[in-house]
Amino acid sequence: MVTENVMLTKRDFATETDPRTPELRQKLDQFYDSAADYASFEAPSEKPEFWGPIREEASRILQSKGQCDILEFGAGRTSFGTFLGELRRDIRYHVQDVTARNSDHLRTQADSVHIGDVRTISAAYDVIFSTFVWEHITTPKAVLDHLLSLLKPGGSLFIISPRYDFPFYISPSGRHYGRLRQLQVGIWLLWRRMRVWAGGDADFLIHLNPALLHRPWFRDADAIHWASWWDLVRYLKGKFVLRRHRLVVSGLSHWLWAKYLLLFVQITAVTPQGADRPVR
Repeated sequence: MVTENVMLTKRDFATETDPRTPELRQKLDQFYDSAADYASFEAPSEKPEFWGPIREEASRILQSKGQCDILEFGAGRTSFGTFLGELRRDIRYHVQDVTARNSDHLRTQADSVHIGDVRTISAAYDVIFSTFVWEHITTPKAVLDHLLSLLKPGGSLFIISPRYDFPFYISPSGRHYGRLRQLQVGIWLLWRRMRVWAGGDADFLIHLNPALLHRPWFRDADAIHWASWWDLVRYLKGKFVLRRHRLVVSGLSHWLWAKYLLLFVQITAVTPQGADRPVR
């Protein structure tokens, strides 16, 4: 029975090198190109509680360098350009998305709009960020490597997404499973996370059988990258500094969410002296 459960779980999960992952990407892109009720495309996105530290970093760079280049990937219907306020005139702001559906809106916000795979971008940036996009990427390791290669010296990559490494917390993309199946997945996932935490290689797990393929869309039914803080810690160890940003929230449920179920991290290169180390 244990072997059977493991095989069932492996059937539904993979890494980005699995030959089934590109097929999943195609299905997701078809959905984004045609979805009529996808919340991220219905109204401009405003995330001031998350964008504050990004604007602060841009302001710091402007003060030290006189200019700042920013890339937002997976921009959707972002309003970050407006959020920058008076800083906007001194910032070169580029955006990327996989679908052209929001191009007209994005041109009102950014200096340049790139439609297509973010890995085809070659310009250099002081700040790169995304807001609740990381969990929808089918090639997180390759995208992470590419984005970090685009950073200018001293630049930072901000990733904001759910995190799915709290014991028995299941991504909404797995909520079409029955309770027994969710328990099986939870046990298997706990073992995988503990393996990474103990020093194993980062997983960057991809969920090949998301609820989006079985039910009408609901929030994060397409969250197919089960993002983990420990994946970043292990993968970037010794090369980059990971800084966690904390939200100021009220109420126990919001505090628990912000502490254990939210990934809000700033990634920068290790200083030449090597004094800084990844946060644990």
